[in-house]
Amino acid sequence: MAVRKKAKRAARKATRKSRKARAARKVTRRRKPSRKAPKAAKRTARKRVARRRAARPAVVPMPRLPIEFIDDGAAPRCRSRIPVEIEIAGRLERGAIADMSASGARIVGVPVDLPPGTPLQIRYASGTSPVLLIAELVRRTDDGFAVKILPR
Repeated sequence: MAVRKKAKRAARKATRKSRKARAARKVTRRRKPSRKAPKAAKRTARKRVARRRAARPAVVPMPRLPIEFIDDGAAPRCRSRIPVEIEIAGRLERGAIADMSASGARIVGVPVDLPPGTPLQIRYASGTSPVLLIAELVRRTDDGFAVKILPR
């Protein structure tokens, strides 16, 4: 009789253990840290975060290379020698457009000592009426300067 009781107890324990194992497998969410040892739970959480950070690839800054400005979408330039009047900083100068596009022009024959970004007006005769362009100085060249034509 004693043997039967021991066998029954062992069978009950085995079923309890297997129930617990099944229940543990079903639980997919993380368990909350026990209230008995909150410091230990925090330590393990910190370690977990540190491991994740260590697993991330390091961000390496790109080396600075000299910048080349290549504008494939630039407007095509027309070489010409159109006489123009230029009003820069209140004074009137005479020069010629060496080449011109829809977005800018290079003007020669006018010595300029102004910084880039200086606004100016360009007037030239075109067929029936004069043309007035509002522009800003982009850079100086050996024989003149280049401008960017601003939209009206």
